[in-house]
Amino acid sequence: MNEKGTERDVYEAVADFNRRKLLRLLADVEDLPLYELTVHFEMGRTAVSKHLAILKEAGLVTSRKVGRETRYRLNATPLKEIQDWVSFYEDFWKERIAKLNHLLEGQKMKSDVSLDFQFTSSIEQVWNALTDTDMLAKWIWENDFKPVVGHTFQFRAEPNEWWNGIVDGEVLEVEKPNKLSYTWESAGEKTTITWTLTKSSDGTHLHFDQTGFSEETKATKGALEGAKYSWTKFGEQLEKVLEQ
Repeated sequence: MNEKGTERDVYEAVADFNRRKLLRLLADVEDLPLYELTVHFEMGRTAVSKHLAILKEAGLVTSRKVGRETRYRLNATPLKEIQDWVSFYEDFWKERIAKLNHLLEGQKMKSDVSLDFQFTSSIEQVWNALTDTDMLAKWIWENDFKPVVGHTFQFRAEPNEWWNGIVDGEVLEVEKPNKLSYTWESAGEKTTITWTLTKSSDGTHLHFDQTGFSEETKATKGALEGAKYSWTKFGEQLEKVLEQ
């Protein structure tokens, strides 16, 4: 009800399917008489007329006399109240769905291996050790790495009877000197390596994430612990290189 208490509530007016159908018909054709509206319903003119009266009380329909005939026209202005109400909840759910997607994405990308290192070297020095080919060779393996998004590269270690010694990769993200990400593919397993660098009061904090291991690998006893052990050793080598 409005402030005068005489007009019908717009929500009540559109709650009925038949009245919503009348509004749609009047939206398609600007001006219609009762008999042309009635042919679209399985009810008589009296019933249609009653529905039109309810719509008129809500201000959604206007009428005018043309000779002995009454013609009806849509007035969509009161529908803005419904639009505003729906828009509020649309924004409400958009925000929550966005948060849910963010949460699900975070769960999907949860690190399989996560390590933290602290170095006394500057963030620029640590970044150089992560991205320079010659520096990488000192603490990981020989390589043709370049910190350029889209660049494909290889790390080449000494092969053995179980492994060919090759790691293929592609650079995914470069945010000098704070973030570096690339794929790490070897022995049929493709994961993503992400290094995150932040300045600290006594040097540089380096965070390592490795994500994307297959469920089969995760289920293999000791597989992730083996990866964690290897990257811990690499981190120790990196520290030695930085101290030189």
